[in-house]
Formats: sequence, structure tokens, C-alpha cells
Amino acid sequence: MVSAPTCDFLFFLSSWTLHRFRDHHAIKQKISRPDDHYHVHRAAVDYYRGLLPSSPYYLAPFSIRKESGIYGIIFGSAKPLGMDKFLQVAWKKDRISGEADFDIDRDNIQADQPKFDLDVFQPTKVFAFRRDLESLIRAGQISNENDVIQVCFRHGVTRQHATPVLAKLKESGVIALDWRVPDVQRWDSPRPISFRKG
Repeated sequence: MVSAPTCDFLFFLSSWTLHRFRDHHAIKQKISRPDDHYHVHRAAVDYYRGLLPSSPYYLAPFSIRKESGIYGIIFGSAKPLGMDKFLQVAWKKDRISGEADFDIDRDNIQADQPKFDLDVFQPTKVFAFRRDLESLIRAGQISNENDVIQVCFRHGVTRQHATPVLAKLKESGVIALDWRVPDVQRWDSPRPISFRKG
């Protein structure tokens, strides 16, 4: 499927199968079993990402818990717009991690509870993303909105999750930009991020 650049795909993966046959050499050789069985689909996605060619191709998981176990889908697309659409839908279903219909990180955060602006109250995934994006920008490794989108995709968050980091760095005088949210529709002509001297 990766060799068909206009074809997005979804495939189903049962965590029970990976658990039941965890000692089978074919599984042990391929997928590093996480300590937490909630994260088995993340481990599977990491394995498949390792098989990808060097050209950009995007993968993201979504897990579903039923009485008998945890089931997952893995979405793949060669197009940034395809991945963007998947992540937008996933985050509508799961406003905490965009990755499951249950608390996959066990953050014990309810989607409708009041949010505090303190890092300790941020979901694990969002906190890790924001810290990474800010670090990359401060290191000068991000030069335009496409670079920001790539970091979003790598962390499995939406483009909108980048807004607080960009606003903070703009307000503190680290960067200058004339946009708030990176726009995937402008992929062929991305808007720049300028670094302020001083």
C-alpha cells in the first residue's frame, strides 16, 4: 500500500492476538511488547513505521475497548491531508489523546472537566508534544508551518495543538509569524517562521 501514494488504508489489529501469541517467535521478533497492554497498538505502529521508506508516509493508531479485549485500527496515508483528516476525526472521538475510546494513558482526565493551564494537568501526550515542539523551535529546527505539521503527525496530535506553543513563543519574542494554526492545505507553499534576533 505504501507504494500506492494516492491510496489511504485502514487495517484491523487485535491486541488479544498479539497477547495470546506473544511468545511466538514471529511476534517476538517484530513487536516489542509494551509493559502496559493498553499500548500494544502503539508498539505495532512503531514496528510498521520502521518498515517505511525514507519518503514521508504517515501512520496513526486508534484503539477500541470492548468487553472481550482491546482492538485497534492503524491508518496510513502518503498525503498530509489524509493524515490530517484522520487525526481530526480521532480527536473528536477522544479529546484526551486522540487515540482510543478509553483513557489509554491512564491520565484519569475526563474530557469535560475544567482544564488548568499547569503542565501537571495536561494529558501526557499533549504535554510531550508541546515540550518537543517548543524545543525544536528554540533549536532552530523548525522553519515553516509544514515542519510544525510534521511534528504534530509524529506525535499523533492535530495542527490546532500547536497553537499554544506558537502563541507563547511569539509573545515572548522568540519567533515572528503571521498565522496561528498551520494550514495543511498550503502544503506546497508553506508560510515561514522567522526567528527574532536578540
